[in-house]
Amino acid sequence: MSARHKLNAAYLHGSLIIAGIIGGISESFIAFGITFAVLLIGNIQCGDIRLNRRRPRR
Repeated sequence: MSARHKLNAAYLHGSLIIAGIIGGISESFIAFGITFAVLLIGNIQCGDIRLNRRRPRR
């Protein structure tokens, strides 16, 4: 497993844990889903989760 995959998994698991805490406190599955979606999209937009490989410039 490459370093990129490990970092992506760490950010994904972190988002799941935070969303689980918020969903558990509010006792709402909808709050869990919305929180998880917001965190996941935010991590992708910030570049913390990289979906594509970076291709070397020529």
